[in-house]
Amino acid sequence: MPPSDAAVFALALQQMNGVGRVTAGRLVRQFENYDALLRYPREQVLTRLKRAPNKEALVSRLFDEDALRERLREARDHANQLAEKRIRLLAPPDDGWPLGLDDAPREHRPVLLYAYGPEGVLRKPLVGLTAQPPLPDAPFERAQSLVRALAEAGPLPAAGASNGFDVVMHKVASGVGHPSVAVAGCGLGQVPGKARPVVTKAVRAGGVMCSPFEMRHGPFDHDKATRAHVLAALCRAVVFVAPQPDTPTWSAMTWALDAGRSVFGMEGEDPLPERVHLLDSDVDFEWVAAAARQEDA
Repeated sequence: MPPSDAAVFALALQQMNGVGRVTAGRLVRQFENYDALLRYPREQVLTRLKRAPNKEALVSRLFDEDALRERLREARDHANQLAEKRIRLLAPPDDGWPLGLDDAPREHRPVLLYAYGPEGVLRKPLVGLTAQPPLPDAPFERAQSLVRALAEAGPLPAAGASNGFDVVMHKVASGVGHPSVAVAGCGLGQVPGKARPVVTKAVRAGGVMCSPFEMRHGPFDHDKATRAHVLAALCRAVVFVAPQPDTPTWSAMTWALDAGRSVFGMEGEDPLPERVHLLDSDVDFEWVAAAARQEDA
């Protein structure tokens, strides 16, 4: 499938010097594609970009049509090259865009999603699992039991694409023939070597690997917060395994609670907020599956 005009526009914007993810996201969500933007006078575009840094200079660059058309051609060529590798770009106006991502905090809200595998999986009932190492044995084993329970109940587990906890979650899912979703905290081309074959197997089983970062980005520690928030926003139900205060995982949990997500937890050494539904035994797993399907258990 060829890349959408919205995805090409978003890619071109992100490749412009001085245009960050927040500003690019505002432009794509308000104007959908470049031709739509050109139908508005400069003054209205300026108004819609209020509080954006250097907005006057940015609007002047946007209305330099010859230069922008060239950027769009380059972006489309790049998107087509990715498509040949079965990597699709999704932007907010696209039909396949996971709607939950628009709820993410502005500083972590993606403007593009790189998806390897059937992107329609991203709109299915998903249960996010995220952990903060070091991880005690008991919650780690319970998280694996939850993945096996999800295979019977239907919702798909979603985890990161890093070594350790994430790899184990995807291995467990593949081991019982259940697809899973991997949300990378770096570009798809930078997924750690030990994790790559496991995540690739998950894709072959019907899952998908995705990232809000360009292909060769990272991995960087400062992107862990974005990965945690994107995973939480993508899923209808989120399970936080032994999270610790003052970490990206804890921050994502706090956001998910405030955003009205169904938030479950497996305690480690630190007690969890009262609003978190504790998963003390396997019997509680049916509540997680029901929350992912948005129904009563």
